[in-house]
Amino acid sequence: MNDIAVDSETVANRHRLAALRSFAIDGVDDRKPFDDIARMAATLTGQPIAIVSVVESERQWFLARHGLELAETPIEQSICRHIIHLDSVSVIEDTRTDPRTRENPLCLGDQGIQFYAGAPLVTDTGQRLGALAVLGLAPSSLTGFQTELLEMLARQVMAQLNLRRALRRSEMMRREVDHRVKNSLQSVAAMTRIQARAVTSDEAREALENVSRRINTVAALNQQMYRSGSDREALMQPFMSSIFDLMRDGLPDRITLSVDVDEITLDSRKAGAVAVIVNEFVTNSVKHAFNEEAGTVTVSLKNRPGNEIELICRDDGPGLGEVLPSDRLGLAIIDSAIDQLNAVKTDMEGPGHGIRVILRP
Repeated sequence: MNDIAVDSETVANRHRLAALRSFAIDGVDDRKPFDDIARMAATLTGQPIAIVSVVESERQWFLARHGLELAETPIEQSICRHIIHLDSVSVIEDTRTDPRTRENPLCLGDQGIQFYAGAPLVTDTGQRLGALAVLGLAPSSLTGFQTELLEMLARQVMAQLNLRRALRRSEMMRREVDHRVKNSLQSVAAMTRIQARAVTSDEAREALENVSRRINTVAALNQQMYRSGSDREALMQPFMSSIFDLMRDGLPDRITLSVDVDEITLDSRKAGAVAVIVNEFVTNSVKHAFNEEAGTVTVSLKNRPGNEIELICRDDGPGLGEVLPSDRLGLAIIDSAIDQLNAVKTDMEGPGHGIRVILRP
């Protein structure tokens, strides 16, 4: 029977330690919220020392501490380990007389801890991570109101830990989704390129190459949102640079691309629409604007007064000339993207061909 009891205790402790690891408390960078809670606990109970302790298998360490220089103790010297299995605040009015603490080195001597009150830190599943405790250098006690406050503050510690774990898990999930999206887009783009090389029709090959470029644009947008840590916004400077890098790979050496972008952040829908406009404009210019001559395509994205944003795309060729039916799709895609932005487009006078698109708030 004793072996069964020991095994049960060992399993329970493994579950507790697994729950503790799931919170990754040792990776918490910003400890100020926990320090504030510790300071508040000390102030409200009138004690000089307060700690947020984390009880591991070999040591106890302090996520937060007020009035104490010590950062951790061996597990044998932990008072909190004695009370974390309890359901409410545990008060030791005089540690020198309590059998759990009277031989603890931290409680001996004139400067030893003589008063302890701790509220366990309990997860939603009932696992015990540590305690919020207040310590005194003389025997003392807590009022009923102070006991209730200590329990409330312990719940606030857990609320902070739960929030941080939820945010970390959300970020991990976002990274996994991004990884899968990236792999899927790469697979589709690769299959499109293979198909483009296999077809014999110039028109079909061009259509597939256009599809491949659009897929690469979506992939670049996804990558930029991932790098910026947001699933809703994109930083336009690095995003447009990545779009132009993709375009340069497929351009003849005689064509130069130039990009000038202010520090602008757009939501993913608008960023994608801007990229579509730029992609289609550059594609049309390369095909029709230069007549086998050298030239430059310039794109600028600038802030304007009144929170407006100005997108200018232009080339220095002689102009597009007659637009063939097969080329109207790109122009239609530009117009569709402009409608999606609820923007205003105007054609620019020469030299070359250019458009100005005004994005309004």
